[in-house]
Amino acid sequence: METFSLSLKERTKLKGLLEIVASAAEFEHIPIRHHEDALLRRIYERLPVKLEVVDYNSPHFKTFLLLQAHFSRMNLPPDLAIDQKSVLTRVSNLLSACVDVMSSNSYLNALGAMDLSQMCVQAVWDSDSALRQIPYFDSDVIARCQDAGVTTVYDIMELEDDQRNSLLKFDDKQM
Repeated sequence: METFSLSLKERTKLKGLLEIVASAAEFEHIPIRHHEDALLRRIYERLPVKLEVVDYNSPHFKTFLLLQAHFSRMNLPPDLAIDQKSVLTRVSNLLSACVDVMSSNSYLNALGAMDLSQMCVQAVWDSDSALRQIPYFDSDVIARCQDAGVTTVYDIMELEDDQRNSLLKFDDKQM
C-alpha cells in the first residue's frame, strides 16, 4: 500500500498503472527461464503498450507482458500460460489496493484502475468492442455484428433467433 501511495499520482494513466502493478513485490518470484528472452521479445513486439526501459530478464517486465497478452487474448506456450495464470490470481487484490489508494487521495483516475481491473476479469482491452467479452466472438463475428448495427450484448439479445443464428454462424456447441 505504501509503495502504491508513493507511486500512484493524480495523472497516472493505463500505462503507468500497468507498470506500477507489474512492479509489485508479489511478482518477484515469477520464473525467468533459460532462453525465454527471445520468446518474450516476440510477444512484446505484438503488444500495444511499450516501456522506455526493457529488461527481458526481469520478472516485473514479464508480468507487464503477460498482463497485456491476457488483454490481447494471445495463445501462449504452456509455461507462459501457467505464469500468466499465477499473475492473474494475484493482480486483482493489487488493483483493489490501487483503487483504495487513489480513491482515498480523491484521484478521479481511480476509474482507470477500476477499468484495468475489469480488463483483467474480461480479458479485453478497454478500447475493444463490448461484444469481445462474449465467448466465441472473434474479430470476424464482431465485424459482421457491427455491419448489421449490433454493438452491444443487449443488441444480440434483442435479435430474433433466426437473425442471430444467421449473423453469428455458430454451431450448436458454440450457441
